[in-house]
Amino acid sequence: MSMEKIIKSPEDCNDAELQSFEKLVTEGGEVALAGLRERIQRAEKLVFINDGECVAVGAIKNPNSGYKARVFEKSGALDQARYEYELGWLYVSEAARGKGYGRALMESIIHSLSGRSCFATTREDNGSMHHLFNRFGFSKLGQPYESENGNYSLVLYAIP
Repeated sequence: MSMEKIIKSPEDCNDAELQSFEKLVTEGGEVALAGLRERIQRAEKLVFINDGECVAVGAIKNPNSGYKARVFEKSGALDQARYEYELGWLYVSEAARGKGYGRALMESIIHSLSGRSCFATTREDNGSMHHLFNRFGFSKLGQPYESENGNYSLVLYAIP
């Protein structure tokens, strides 16, 4: 595995990188597509894992305050003001799964956070993400809640 980790601010990305990021996030199928490019461009950092081509992406997001308030309210979690960033858009292409790219994404993101607090959500049935979150020091907050983007429940995680 000749993995290359790239961490950049969206404004430092070229159009091809932004298209590649957006393509993988869209492939994941769990985000509202309307306004996605604008949300990507508002992120704090974008993480790309390349191995010949881009095989995985993730981001440290600057969450919209209304969205953040809804997530914390729906989950019944408290103290939302404590979490400045949201970890999100983590996606490993299907062909690249099981090769350590998810772990590499999390390592890069945790390193980039430099101890700043962050929250994240994942499907209640996504065992791989639950494992990664637990492995990297995230804790569950509140209760599972219904997603706005599909017929499934989400779980809120946070790292202090």
